[in-house]
Amino acid sequence: MFFKGGMKAIVVPLFGATVTGVTGGVIGAIIGGSLWVIVAAAVGAIIGVAVWRLGGLLFPLYITTGALIGCLSAIFLRGTEVALLGAAAGGAVGGFLAVNVRMFSSSRS
Repeated sequence: MFFKGGMKAIVVPLFGATVTGVTGGVIGAIIGGSLWVIVAAAVGAIIGVAVWRLGGLLFPLYITTGALIGCLSAIFLRGTEVALLGAAAGGAVGGFLAVNVRMFSSSRS
């Protein structure tokens, strides 16, 4: 192999970059214009790789799960017009839970 760590060394940071890159792209679309989409997606991808490098392997998974649960809950409770707000709130709560799970699991060891 040409790189250390096997396929996991590529897939895991790519997943983090994809999650935060898509989130950045959506934020750029809300701001308006294709330039904002590109810039925000690139910044999001950089943040995703940085979080992975700092040890947040499951962080993007918690955010994605939280965003999906938040979006579906918002659609169920209030309709499709608040789906984006529910996804954003769910992603934030998912990230908050990821930080707390990581913090408490390392303090018990």
